[in-house]
Amino acid sequence: MRFGLIAALLFAPGTLVAQLRLVPFDIRVPKNPFLVAADGQNRLVYELRITNIGRRGYGLKRLEVSAGGQALAAFEGDSLRGMTLRMGETGDGRQIGAGKQTLVYVLVSTPSAPKSLEHRLLLTPIDSLAGPTTDTLSGFQVTVDATPVPVVRAPLAGGPWLAANGPGNTSGHRRTVIPLEGQGRIAQRFATDWVKYGPDGRLWQGDSTKNENWYGYRAPLLAVAPGRVVAVKDGIPDNVPLAPNRAVPITLETVGGNHVIIDLGGGFYAFYAHIVAGSITVKVGDQVKVGQVVGLLGNSGNSDAPHLHFHLGDRPSPLGTEGLPFLIDGFEKLGVSKGFESAAWVAEGPAEAKRRELPLDNHVVRFKP
Repeated sequence: MRFGLIAALLFAPGTLVAQLRLVPFDIRVPKNPFLVAADGQNRLVYELRITNIGRRGYGLKRLEVSAGGQALAAFEGDSLRGMTLRMGETGDGRQIGAGKQTLVYVLVSTPSAPKSLEHRLLLTPIDSLAGPTTDTLSGFQVTVDATPVPVVRAPLAGGPWLAANGPGNTSGHRRTVIPLEGQGRIAQRFATDWVKYGPDGRLWQGDSTKNENWYGYRAPLLAVAPGRVVAVKDGIPDNVPLAPNRAVPITLETVGGNHVIIDLGGGFYAFYAHIVAGSITVKVGDQVKVGQVVGLLGNSGNSDAPHLHFHLGDRPSPLGTEGLPFLIDGFEKLGVSKGFESAAWVAEGPAEAKRRELPLDNHVVRFKP
């Protein structure tokens, strides 16, 4: 009798799931969240990679997040749809077919510092998202990483600087999963493309096809903390701004253009991309001091216009790394822009002094000189 029960458990998974009303989801978190201060709130940023290992499809109707029994957020409807992305397919990411995978981008605010987060998923048949809930998955927990988030100086000085594609739930950086060495990683989870505004409120003056007419071009790039240089790439020419083609074919080696990676210690690596060829002032093995110039802002690699792509990761690789958060020791938030395509930004009132925070997507900020 005992052997028969074991055989049933091993060889009839479909029947067993149906009888016990188990939801056949395998949920993984690519990188556990850190507590990050941004725009006056404590935020947790992470992703749920949901794989349906069952034989029928499900619709993700609602996602609830709580900590210690306290509700933090609930997402459904268009809000939830905008947070989901089908892996390898187009369409509504809330519809998770048999054998399919969806990535759910989560960003929640919290009044405290929770040790873990609990999740409740309300499900429907795959083609009935507007209908009543038929299945519920409760109890999935995510541990909050207690590692202190590094506080660094800004990689640039002065301003105003636009945090284009900056940290946020809809940023193109965060939505890019890079499959390297058999693992899909989100290297640019907290990345920013820093573009400078001029005194006329524009990003360039005169002919926009000339790099030197962009206000941020050749701005000094500064070491955000003491560290050791672990990677340098040089010799890639700048692109013509806003041109459809690049100066060199884009490969894994050239995508970041001329770049520098600095080991900040503690498993944090700073990546500076798109530097002007010949302007890099450091070499592999150099120890750098905070504020030291490591190169000049350029337009090399996979870049549309002069800007600094900057992010932190957990490995010394431009893209084969999981993106990590950081806090900037001090800056002023001046306002918000509609993005790189917009020539203007809007002040939301007097400049706000920020300390130990992370600028968010499309914020316009000024760093110390």
